[in-house]
Amino acid sequence: MGRPVIAGGLLACSAALVLMLPGCGSKALRSTIFPVPASITITPAPSLSLELGKNQSFTATVENSVKASITEPVSYQSSNTAVVTVAANGLACAGSWDNLASPSICTPGQIGVALVTATANGVTSPPTTVYVHQHIDGVTVQDLCSVAQPSAPCTVPRHACQSLLENSLPQNTVYQAMAFSRGVDITSSVGQFTWQAVNQGVATLSNTASGLSNIVNNVSLNQVLAIANAPGVTPVYATIGTATSSPVNFTTCAVQSIALQVTNSSATSKTIVPTVTDTVGNVISTTNVSALPLTWSSSESGSVTVSTAGVASGTSSGGGATVIASCTPPTCNIGFLPTLPIYPENAVQMILSPSSTAAPAATVYVSSTGCGTTENCISTVIPVTTPNTLGAAINLSTTPNSLLFNRAGTKAYAGTNSGFLGTKGLMVIDSSASTVTQFISAPGKVLSTSPDGSKVVVSDTTDAPNQVFVFNTNTNTSTALPITGATAADFSPDSLKAYIITGSTLYVYSILDALQTLPLRAPANDVAFFAEGAFAYLAGGDPAGIMVRRTCDNGEADTVATVAAPSFIRALPDAAHMLALVPPMVDIIDVTTAPAGCTPTVRDSVTSFNLGLGSFTEATQLIISEDGSKVYILSPEVNGILVYDIAAQITSTLSLAGNAAPIQASLTVDGRLLAVGATDGMLHEIETATGADVAQIQFPLGLCLTPGGQQFTGITCNPDLVAVKP
Repeated sequence: MGRPVIAGGLLACSAALVLMLPGCGSKALRSTIFPVPASITITPAPSLSLELGKNQSFTATVENSVKASITEPVSYQSSNTAVVTVAANGLACAGSWDNLASPSICTPGQIGVALVTATANGVTSPPTTVYVHQHIDGVTVQDLCSVAQPSAPCTVPRHACQSLLENSLPQNTVYQAMAFSRGVDITSSVGQFTWQAVNQGVATLSNTASGLSNIVNNVSLNQVLAIANAPGVTPVYATIGTATSSPVNFTTCAVQSIALQVTNSSATSKTIVPTVTDTVGNVISTTNVSALPLTWSSSESGSVTVSTAGVASGTSSGGGATVIASCTPPTCNIGFLPTLPIYPENAVQMILSPSSTAAPAATVYVSSTGCGTTENCISTVIPVTTPNTLGAAINLSTTPNSLLFNRAGTKAYAGTNSGFLGTKGLMVIDSSASTVTQFISAPGKVLSTSPDGSKVVVSDTTDAPNQVFVFNTNTNTSTALPITGATAADFSPDSLKAYIITGSTLYVYSILDALQTLPLRAPANDVAFFAEGAFAYLAGGDPAGIMVRRTCDNGEADTVATVAAPSFIRALPDAAHMLALVPPMVDIIDVTTAPAGCTPTVRDSVTSFNLGLGSFTEATQLIISEDGSKVYILSPEVNGILVYDIAAQITSTLSLAGNAAPIQASLTVDGRLLAVGATDGMLHEIETATGADVAQIQFPLGLCLTPGGQQFTGITCNPDLVAVKP
């Protein structure tokens, strides 16, 4: 039962009710009964390091049998009052208080150890061990190298990093902390150190591991075992009281190479197992794919998705993609500066056949730049469901200059120029709701979207100063980069970096590293990353024709000789070739590489094919089918669309009905239908297998409207922005 507490009397008279007792004076004594608590704990716990003459407040938590906090009178005790005294309010002094009821001055006492407890209604808390010591003016941390002989020099050779396969004696890493006061080692008196790894994913720290020294209550006071957890580097430091050591770096051996193997395959899925080797040659992951923090990426996530377990799954609508697994910071090779991304030795290509032989059902977004800066001219985006169904027009607040889907097909991005009509800024169209949101922080032309859909590169070449904006689709915010006149951009397959081209300068944007500016030896027209990710190919950049750079450190890897700087350059999805358009030639670049480490080597050889169009020198668009079999080229010099069959090395031309000239085109994911905006104001649908122009879609109200929703007359408003939804 509870114990009564007497308040208001002069003598300790026990009572459970309000009583009038002669022996207790003339005043009524009030007795309050408090229940016996189930438990009481104090903080800080289980230990505390306290400098002589300093104080620390203790707080008690009293709970009943259902672990609910209850209010009880609490008293505090010290086992060694020559070292620590505790006032009634729980304020502990490393010495002696001038007044326990109303503490003010703490007079330093002795160096030593005291146990502080709290008691409520006869129940006492577990103790906190208080270590009282001299002032600490320095803390050091050293690597002991061997748990078996912690005080001896390293007796076992060890790598500069700890492999994930070496989390056992004697290869593991033990750190020991020491505290100093005016150069004197006072470690034995300061008590329990606390440890911190800045990048906790790299290492797990344990001060309870077997083999550690200076154990109190199964915990080492000043030693810790670092256990390799994920490839990377992390500062480790120790803290005692208010003093913190300088950090020491612990390194889990970085990933050096990744090889991909398909172990199971069907028409719509592949199981991919990576063999990952670290910098000391240990194979650190084969079967347990999810244990290593690799980044899995698909070049066309609208057609093929890939799980963290390495299972790539395709859709029944056809198409294809290239799948890779990379060691991409900040989840792998963590903490290295500059970043250390590692790409696979090979990539896995998936080619999907449509489950139906029926005409492909696709959604095409069609718009126009025709409104320009014409007052009261409203631009629209009209969804067209093949073969000939027009959706409701989506009104835009500003004239678009570009239209591009993300690779999953969930959002379309329409860029805008600055002007006096409407609000400038990137327009984001939700493809499921057909809604438009505009972000004035990112005006300009859309150059590229990242494979994971998280970033969009927008180049503003009309405002002063010119800028490039990297729009974050997760936060709807923009990062402005001081880049003038950007004309081309591409993201690495893992979405870590974007290469941005402005004439004779290459800019490297990274989600982790600072913006880099790299001068080129010649102007460049285009840029594309190799499908497995380790290299980027510039259409230009060197007088030879093509410059190749490493993705990891952005250094030069090779140059490729072509007759001139290509107009366009693209990666073929087989992860073995690049394709460059150098009118009137197509160059197929054979790429030989087995990437390992940050500075892999590459060998390139070129096979050129003349497209057979004589003086053909200009191209406005180049499209490669997702299976990598066909190339489609638009040029004002060609009456139709030029087609190059890569395997057969055959050139043909697709003509539009009515002899209309193509302006812009987009290919369905299965490669069976080419949607073409033309000079006759219509959208043409061309079957790629037969070359037939099977449908010519008219827009009854046009693509440019009046504020009243009628066709805007007096201007040319052709469908010059066309994008097939993936």
